[in-house]
Amino acid sequence: MLRDLLRKAQSIAEKHLPEGVRETSRKLIEQVQERAAALGGRSEARPEPPADEAALQDEPLDRSDPIVVVVFGYPGDAATDRVCAVFTAEGAPFRRMNLHDQPQAARQIAGVTGVMAPPYVYVRGRFWGGEGEIDGLRALGELHTVVAGDLAGLSDEARRIGKLREEFDDGLSAENIVFRLRRGHILTLDDLDCWFEPGPEGQGRLFYEGAPRPADELEQVAAEIAARHAAGDLRAVWRFEPAVSI
Repeated sequence: MLRDLLRKAQSIAEKHLPEGVRETSRKLIEQVQERAAALGGRSEARPEPPADEAALQDEPLDRSDPIVVVVFGYPGDAATDRVCAVFTAEGAPFRRMNLHDQPQAARQIAGVTGVMAPPYVYVRGRFWGGEGEIDGLRALGELHTVVAGDLAGLSDEARRIGKLREEFDDGLSAENIVFRLRRGHILTLDDLDCWFEPGPEGQGRLFYEGAPRPADELEQVAAEIAARHAAGDLRAVWRFEPAVSI
């Protein structure tokens, strides 16, 4: 009887609850099922979801994942679906991220790129645009070149599409950190993003270790990050760049 009630609860949750809540509910139901099976002296295997259903589920971003293409969008968004179909057809592995589950990331990306509507396509940490830009790169036959990270081998037209007006050093000296943060770039430190939002008359907001810091501490924070990186105390990676350099 308990198993039947759990199945009914899971069915209702699948139909009416948002994806994030459904995932939490599934985990809770699985734990109860395992406990109930243990008390009953036997276990009950949970069937695998159909292959097509599993393929549609957005996956969490694993920062150690070798996949270099990340598509940010919303479930059911036609433009996002079409962009994902392009990468699938081209055989380019990608990861799709659900912005419904990451409202802060949605605001942050929109603010940095100046683009209000998804999809947002990032390749090797650089913002390359949305559906129009990806279609343009594909038409030029240079989408794979972008995915491979061979920016020097791109045509002038492909560089125009990607707004490649300036190349940046990925080094983590204090000077380079200040230089890039002031241009709106984002530095991920052990899965926490550090960025600087410039304001009028030298004012602005600095975010570091998950909390805001006074803007005038930018140089101090950059020196601290550089020292921690040199000592091997943290993992630091440049992740995103603005659409247009400031």
